[in-house]
Amino acid sequence: MAVYTITRFASSDMDKAGQIAEGLRGDLEGAGADFIDFVSYGNGKGVVLAKYPDQATADAASDTAKMMFDKMVEAGVVDGDAIHPHAGEVFHSI
Repeated sequence: MAVYTITRFASSDMDKAGQIAEGLRGDLEGAGADFIDFVSYGNGKGVVLAKYPDQATADAASDTAKMMFDKMVEAGVVDGDAIHPHAGEVFHSI
């Protein structure tokens, strides 16, 4: 059953955060996700949505996600205290 990870965050510079993510494209693509979308919903708030085929793949990708956010925090474009990861398994689809 598919698993989604949803990570809310705050960024002072979404463009720079996107550049950091782009620089890690190979690592992110190798994490096994069906997709990873970075979404800005204004006012410096964003979310990363990732869909994985199963929990084991999502768990294995967590180190890659942490590394990406660590780089964004180190660059000063993401507030480390504002990173809130969540995960859930699909229980119904329409």
